[in-house]
Amino acid sequence: MAASSDGYLFYRMAVGSDLTTQTTFVATGATGVTLLTVRNATTNIYVQRLRVYPTTFATGALIFTETDATGALIGEIDQPAAAVTQAAKGEQDLFLDFGPKGWKLAAGNNLFMTRSATGSAAGIVIEAYGATSGPVAIGTSN
Repeated sequence: MAASSDGYLFYRMAVGSDLTTQTTFVATGATGVTLLTVRNATTNIYVQRLRVYPTTFATGALIFTETDATGALIGEIDQPAAAVTQAAKGEQDLFLDFGPKGWKLAAGNNLFMTRSATGSAAGIVIEAYGATSGPVAIGTSN
């Protein structure tokens, strides 16, 4: 069984199914998007870390919630209007870290993100895993 020294990988591989993914959003278009979709109504998503690396800056916030824009708040990352003085790669990254066990979303809920202002663009790395919270009916996936 694989396990990393910090425990994040252990939870993703041994406790649940790894849902880690990477995505981007552009400066124009939808202000809200589903980042992770739960497999079924008895599965919980556990969000371990969210890493945002801006490519285009605009004052505003990225708001992470359950299921949709009106769902339970998971966290918020304020994005600066312009790049700060550190020029080295990775120093512009913005993080939410919920530890190896992660932030548990309610069973059946997706991870959703909205942004408070258009004009920003970024890449997002989501470290997460899914685990069933109850019985799964025969013939369905977990």
